[in-house]
Amino acid sequence: VQICMKVLGVKKAFIGIEDNKPEAIQNLTEAFKDIPEVTVLACKTKYPQGAEKMMIEACTGRQVEPGGLPMNVGCVVSNVGTVIAITDAVCQGIPFIERLTTVTGDCIKEPKNLRLRIGTTFQEAIDYCGGFSKQPDRLIAGGPMMGLAQYNLDVTVGKGTGAMLAFADKEEQYVAEPQCIRCGKCVGVCPMRLE
Repeated sequence: VQICMKVLGVKKAFIGIEDNKPEAIQNLTEAFKDIPEVTVLACKTKYPQGAEKMMIEACTGRQVEPGGLPMNVGCVVSNVGTVIAITDAVCQGIPFIERLTTVTGDCIKEPKNLRLRIGTTFQEAIDYCGGFSKQPDRLIAGGPMMGLAQYNLDVTVGKGTGAMLAFADKEEQYVAEPQCIRCGKCVGVCPMRLE
């Protein structure tokens, strides 16, 4: 965080964490207790709180105008993976060759958070997690809202692979009888570009 602040020439940084992660909030608050320029904030748990523009508003109260960029309101947002990659590069001389990835879903025998090399296949990661407990109906690269369906396990981990989700039956549906008829028209007009 301090490396990012120095490179960007900023005097204040916020670490926003959703309030359903009290252990992370406590650990980071303790880690930054002697660095007054960094404030750890517990943000309300809601979707899409982790989105860049939502995080800016939650941490600073500033609003990025539609079509605007965070810099328009004097902000830069870096996710945990980016900060880790910067730290590895600057402090250890390690290029961006690994990605922290969550492997989960009701079809995964032993769900885990893994540090995976770029180029690792989904098959290799899932095998490391004990394989499938049952045949998945849906395999998604990314999160349940913005992730993209995959058609086989030969897909490889890339710089943006934050999760592999394997669902069976209707696990990914949050409402028993949704009003959505799955026409897909929402995709073209969604300001968050949800898929």
